Amino acid sequence: MAEARRVAFIPLESNPETFTSLAHKLGISPALSFHDVFSLTEPDLLAFIPRPAHALILIFPCTDDPNKQNDEVYPPASAEGPVLFIKQTIKNACGLMALLHSALNGGVRKSHITKGSDLEQLLNEAIPLDPYARAELLINSPSLAAAHKEAAEAGETEAPDAEAEVDYHYIAFVKGNDGDNGVYEMDGSRKGHRKIAETEGDDLLNSEDVRRVVQERMNDTGSVHCGIVALVEGSSN
Repeated sequence: MAEARRVAFIPLESNPETFTSLAHKLGISPALSFHDVFSLTEPDLLAFIPRPAHALILIFPCTDDPNKQNDEVYPPASAEGPVLFIKQTIKNACGLMALLHSALNGGVRKSHITKGSDLEQLLNEAIPLDPYARAELLINSPSLAAAHKEAAEAGETEAPDAEAEVDYHYIAFVKGNDGDNGVYEMDGSRKGHRKIAETEGDDLLNSEDVRRVVQERMNDTGSVHCGIVALVEGSSN
């Protein structure tokens, strides 16, 4: 049996500008951008974030996550389900996976994907497939690889080699699709998605339950070196 093709991407820099640039290249509406979230508990800091916040991305040190081996809490995903989950098979692509999970679910999927874009094509092709077949779509997309490479090389620091071992991991929190009010943790390195809360509306930061659970997830890493960005309607900070 032939071995699966091994692919590695240059890791994305963890800043809103890099994520916003890649999002727009792929086909997320220019009306949306990624924005730093400096606190999930301080009302004054939350008030500075444009709304609604359609998705949240948590960045944390790989070695500091005690849930890394606790895979049983992530049920295996399939083609069916309340969210579109893609298995990560590309090395160093966890930032891309978090971005795609943010874009292909919830309010962004519903209203903010540009017609005729690479992202719209990816969504239409991915919907009927299982998570591993969706992963193959990413591997076989030259336009996605080119957009990712351009964004990764345009960061503020020198881009590492695609085969480098990275220190940080990215996961996304997104709203369900087709009227589903669940909020789901999306980590491409897992077997599938995990429901963390329920909320009405598309603004995840408007939900105290969502903010509490994401804060707990951040606390669970045991690290103070974490970051959160939100995909919002408004300009990047």
